[in-house]
This record gives sequence, structure tokens and C-alpha cells, in this order.
Amino acid sequence: MNKVLIIGGGISGLTVAYWLQKNGLDVTLFEKDMRPGGSIRTEKEEGYLIECGPNSTLDIYKEVDDLCNELGIINEKIFTNSGTKNRYVIRDGRLRPLPTGPFQFLTTDLWSIKGKIRLFGEPFVSKYSGTSDESIADFVRRRAGQEFLDYAIDPFVTGVFAGDPTRLSIKSCFPKMYSLEKEYGSLVKGAMFGRKKKEGPKRKMRLVSFRDGLQTIPDTISKALGDRFIKGCSITSVKRTGDEFEVTSEKNRVSMTFRTNKVVIATPAWVTANIIHPISELAASYLMDIEYIPVAIVFTGFNKKSITRNLDGFGFLIPSKESKLRGYNLLGSIWSSVIFQGRAPEDMVAFTNMLGGARDTEILEYKDPELIDMTLKDLKNILNIEDKPEFIRIIRQPRAIPQYTLGHQERINTIKMELINIPGLYLAGNYINGVSVGHCIAEATKLAKKISTGY
Repeated sequence: MNKVLIIGGGISGLTVAYWLQKNGLDVTLFEKDMRPGGSIRTEKEEGYLIECGPNSTLDIYKEVDDLCNELGIINEKIFTNSGTKNRYVIRDGRLRPLPTGPFQFLTTDLWSIKGKIRLFGEPFVSKYSGTSDESIADFVRRRAGQEFLDYAIDPFVTGVFAGDPTRLSIKSCFPKMYSLEKEYGSLVKGAMFGRKKKEGPKRKMRLVSFRDGLQTIPDTISKALGDRFIKGCSITSVKRTGDEFEVTSEKNRVSMTFRTNKVVIATPAWVTANIIHPISELAASYLMDIEYIPVAIVFTGFNKKSITRNLDGFGFLIPSKESKLRGYNLLGSIWSSVIFQGRAPEDMVAFTNMLGGARDTEILEYKDPELIDMTLKDLKNILNIEDKPEFIRIIRQPRAIPQYTLGHQERINTIKMELINIPGLYLAGNYINGVSVGHCIAEATKLAKKISTGY
């Protein structure tokens, strides 16, 4: 039987479905919403292009290019505008660019002389000798010092996970960093000698999106799938009957039951837990342990005349230490129309401002006017913007980003061991081992190959 049922029309489920049907398998994908993409959602309003989920992805995954070539959208890719090389971090209430090279590192005032000396000592720090999972904060503090944690890694974690580095696992969140210490005993040594071992052409570390936003990928895949993509359809149960799965769906109050020997569940962890609970209570319980955090986005459009400083970067991130010292509410701000073309009308500037995350898990309790006031107050203090925005859009994400907390890899390993006893059941999604769009596409591509070939 070559029939595969896929539950969940986010980027992972869509990618698996596309490659499976390309390889000749009979695919049906069920999505409860009326649109494809899951957390990817691009909307256009009054000349603005608004990313309601992820804004971009890193152009480091060959699998993304392979998919885009197959879909015929490779020429729709756009890269960051010239003149946006700076990434700003707030320190002492001021925007300070992250250093991009050795000279900038020596001259930057983002870290003190004492902090730089501590960082220079990183190659001489002993390897971690413990056996328990280590947090990002403990790992970085041990290897590079508190200041580097506060004003480099903490804001970086905010930008990727909107999370708390004291609770997130270094092994799960940043496996390459973890491996450098394991293999070379030092991040600096690993960065130096690891480059020599890499094979193949080096890809530029740059951000990428599409002219019409990230929604371009899921929209194009759903069109390619045609009637094999069933939207507005909920899965009410998945049962194991012998060597087959019995999947019951409901659309427009009409139930249908399908039988297959292969099921891919590409829904968020808590949804997946509810679906597979009748099949594996143990796997379901571990899936329910995976935390998600809320994020509020206040998208603002200002007249260019309101901006007095030069916007020469990607935006800024606010370290948690600065938030505590100065009462900032923002996690950071992405200068959307500065980074990519076509994100705002010609005479306007678009910012994607983020609040909440692990720093304020009650963020969605605030009403719209309160979220707007918080945002404008911080933008005024940081960018000296006195005028009101001419356009505002608020997006609320109750469960925005999965958190790879301590013990995450062990939880995932336990789930994988359970799946060995349930042949034909596969899981996919950003809660497993990578939250970015590019990583999800890469992992889904590998999963499709595994299902198609059997290994």
C-alpha cells in the first residue's frame, strides 16, 4: 500500500507531502484551517506586507533551494538589502552594533575590557564534566563569562526562541555549539579547526525571504498538491488496527474514515499528543511536556519623516538585563522594510515589534491599546520617535515557539523509541530539533526520503 496520510498543513507537513507525491506515493494531507502554512502567515494591508509568524530564514539549507527549484519559485527569493549589515543590541539604553570582525570586537563598547579579557580565556576553559543536561546560560557563563551571556547570547536566544537561557538546553537549542566543546574542547578552537574539515561549497550566512513573503512556499505547495490538500478538515481520531491505521476526519460536519499503513503527524506537540494518545500514552505524555510561549507582535508603519536616526541594520534586540534595569517591554524590533524590499509604501517604514515570550508569559492578557502604548514608549526611548505610527496591526500568538527546555533531547529520544514499536507512524514539526523554517524544510525532506525508500 503506497497511501500516506499526513495530518497538519504547516511547512513540515506540506514539504513531506510534496516530496512523497513527487516520488509516486498516494498522498492525502489534512489541515483544519482554511489556509496552508501553519505558523507561516503573510498578509497584505494598505501597502504593507505583514509577516504574522516567522519573518525570514537563513539561506544555508540546500533543501530549501531544491524545493524552490522544484516549485518554480527560486527566482522569487529575495535577500537583505544592502546597507543592513548591523545587528543592534541595547546596552545602557543605547543601540550598539554587534561586532562583525576582530577589529570591531576590540573596539566595541558592547562589552567592557574585563568582559573581553574573559572571552579571550575561552580556549583555556575545561570541558563540561557533568552528566546532566546543561542550560544555555550555564554553558555560556562557564565558557565565556557573564557579560558575553548578558549582551550577546541572551538577546540571541530572545531572537530565536523568545526564551529564557537559564531554562533552555544548550545541547538541543545550539547543538553545533555543544559539539564544538565536545570535539575540540573550546568554541574558538572548534570554529578555527572545524572550518578546515568542512567539505563542499560554503553558503553565505544571509537572511532570505520572498517577494510576496514566506507564505509563497506553502501557497505554492498547496496548489501543487491540488485536491490532495484537504483544508478545513479536522482529524477526530487515529487508531491502530493490526498493521494499519484508521484515521477519522470531519469536514462540514461530515465524517470520513481512511485506512493506511503510513501516517505522518505534522501538528504542534500538544495537538500531536492528543492525536496519538490512544496509540501511545507514553509518547503523548512526553509530547505534552514540551512547552510553548506566547508572543505579541505590534506591527507599526511610520512616516519616514518621523525617523531621525539612520536605520542601517536588521533592527535591535533587548537583553533581559536591560529590560529589568530600564523597564523595557519589547523583546526587540525587526526593521522589516529596511531589511527587505516591498514591505511598506514608498514613504513609510515598517517595524515588526515583539513582546512577551518567556519574559512575560501573561502578555496576551493586555488589551490592544496597552500593547500599543508599551511598544511606542520603548520605540520613543530607543529610537527617539515622537510621532504616532500611521499604521498599526496587532498579532497575538498564544503558542508561538516551542521551548527546548532542559531534558528536551531525552524527551524526544523517548518518543522516538516509542515510535520504533509503531511502524508506519512518523512525527514532524518544529518542536523536534529545530524551529526555523529552513530547518523544518530540511528535516521534512529527509523524512520524505526515509518514507519513500524505507531508510
